Amino acid sequence: MRAGAWLLALGSVSLWAATAPTGLPPGVKAQARGDGWAFADSRGMTLYTFDRDEGTPGQSSCKDDCATLWPPLAAPPDARPGGDWSIITRGDKSGQWAFRGRPVYLYALDAFAGATFGDGVGTLWHIAFQPIATPREISIGRTVLGQVLTDDRGRTLYSSKSACEDDCLRTWDPVAAPALANGYADWSIVTRDSGLRQWAYKGQALYRRPAADIKPGEVSGNGARGWSVMVLEPAPPLPPWATIQASDAGELIANAEGLTVYSHGLNARGQRRLTIRPPGCDVDDCVDAQWVPFIAAPDAKPLGSWALVKLPDGKQQWAYKGQKLYTNVLDKKPGDFRGIRFGGDRSWSAIMRSGDPMQGVSVGG
Repeated sequence: MRAGAWLLALGSVSLWAATAPTGLPPGVKAQARGDGWAFADSRGMTLYTFDRDEGTPGQSSCKDDCATLWPPLAAPPDARPGGDWSIITRGDKSGQWAFRGRPVYLYALDAFAGATFGDGVGTLWHIAFQPIATPREISIGRTVLGQVLTDDRGRTLYSSKSACEDDCLRTWDPVAAPALANGYADWSIVTRDSGLRQWAYKGQALYRRPAADIKPGEVSGNGARGWSVMVLEPAPPLPPWATIQASDAGELIANAEGLTVYSHGLNARGQRRLTIRPPGCDVDDCVDAQWVPFIAAPDAKPLGSWALVKLPDGKQQWAYKGQKLYTNVLDKKPGDFRGIRFGGDRSWSAIMRSGDPMQGVSVGG
């Protein structure tokens, strides 16, 4: 069957697999999520891809120091490619597994099985992942609520507990399905009284809120009179002490008292150590009295990207994606982030509600 005829047979559904991945290399596991399947090695350590590999098909752009921080997933000499998995040859002639043509790596700073500390590093590294099937008009996007369904412009999609007719349609826009589209897997089509064909996911008709959600990631309609975002995979959990505080640079993660928490260690975006430091000062002990270590309660447990680092005195300090956490004595009220407001040492970052780092800004006064 020709590619065009195959697409027509599927309606307008993308050609990603609708079921769990098969043909995995020995030692690779697929871990189910609401938005697809994440890959891990035999120990449960997360696997990643690197955006810069897109420009070098069949090769790896991660070498030398990069390959120390991001070890390639080795393919033994007798390994055989199959399905979506192939093998590339690195500069030292060793083999490396690739998924859909993209080399796959581990992350040396992942502290435990299931950790995803490397996801989003430098905006270039991402979990090796196979998404669920979606129609061409629909995608998967990231919001503070987690991974959600979006339209083809990245605008968040919603469902409602009740029918949306008449005045409701002034605010909520049904997501139209093409005339030749057919249902597939969890996707179906609802025909409205007007004759419009509308996409539905797992039986829930889909809408967008175009006048309010303008940019990708906006979720203004969540909870409005029975409306809810179509969340596929909830955002990673926060520790019990975490609070969300509004600031003039966006929502920040703070401690139970509302004070912003900061991560310190490697450069949060580029993973480079700060090179200009006083003599004898390294990344672990070059912290002045302005910064207060965020000490964990004795019964604290690590959770998701939030880990615990044991200190010489036996106490434990909270860490985010492997970077130790602190508060700053200049912050006096919730929403303050004076520790980084005017730049300074860029090995410090506040943590946005999205989980992204915020470094060295000069917003406000």
